[in-house]
Amino acid sequence: MGLSDRFKDEKKKSSSKKNDKKEDKKVEKKSAYPSHVQADLEMLEDIECMVLNKIAYTPVWFEFTEDEQKKLIRDYLNARLALPENAALILTEDEKDIFVTRILASI
Repeated sequence: MGLSDRFKDEKKKSSSKKNDKKEDKKVEKKSAYPSHVQADLEMLEDIECMVLNKIAYTPVWFEFTEDEQKKLIRDYLNARLALPENAALILTEDEKDIFVTRILASI
């Protein structure tokens, strides 16, 4: 066994230990949304990304008042929820408020 072989073995051992530790430390992602939305959380996160991209490419975004911004975000969310591919995602008005608040907090 050469010197390089010894290092390869050490690398394998240390990487397998790291993988074991990663599996032990799985942390559940907490969400601000209720449990019935959790199943469709990925769709909702996609919509969040779309809204944030839309805001980023709107040069006059910060010229709108906060109420106008909230209305624009809510209108965009409602338009996205009306699409057939998002039909499974049903949000109450309170959940929509949470969505708008999260968006405004992240910009």
